[in-house]
Amino acid sequence: MTNARSKLLTLVLVALSSATLLGVTGCAGMFMMPYYLIYGTDSPAIHQNEVKEIKKESKIVVICRSNLNLFGSANPNADLATGITYVVSNNLKDKKKKKLEWIPFTKVEEMFDEEEFNATSFEKMGAKLGADYVIGVEIDSFETRHSTQFYQGSAKVVVRLVDVDKQETMFRESLPQFTYPPTPVPTSDYDEIDFQRLFIVKLSKLIATQFCPYDPHEQYAQDSDFPER
Repeated sequence: MTNARSKLLTLVLVALSSATLLGVTGCAGMFMMPYYLIYGTDSPAIHQNEVKEIKKESKIVVICRSNLNLFGSANPNADLATGITYVVSNNLKDKKKKKLEWIPFTKVEEMFDEEEFNATSFEKMGAKLGADYVIGVEIDSFETRHSTQFYQGSAKVVVRLVDVDKQETMFRESLPQFTYPPTPVPTSDYDEIDFQRLFIVKLSKLIATQFCPYDPHEQYAQDSDFPER
């Protein structure tokens, strides 16, 4: 394994184990300093009010799906669902939410065949899984290549929080196109599967800002993640 690939694998592990959410970039400057001194650097979850409605000891499942005809390791569904589950479950502000039960995506894969998975509503899938809430993510676009010679992740997703018992969507958010890193990196320097996993970690953290506090002034897409190019 090359030194560059080794560093990328290390970065993936560090990103997954980090308890700090990497949030969306915002304006920063001396005019924000009084706010930082009083409130700190964390912004509340974008949909904090809906998240507060989640009852403790509820069962939650994250379901990610797309109609992009991506197969095998290129399909992001399982990795993205697992990444979102990890980040959200570890970063919810209310400590009592730590008592929530998270249904793994492997259970979703076991229970639904491909046709059912794509055709069944999040509400019905959650009911069949015994979940109280579903974090549903529809992947409208997903790419890891800028060209044949360069990697650059790009994705567009729609995020929902679904109350299974009430059979209703608590919120629906179409996120702007997410690109990482801002400058493409050579395919010769990194393994494609490792790059995709790192991109999914960053995308998971962006999606988690809907549910968890985050620092809007931390860069989630930095060229410094790839020092050797």
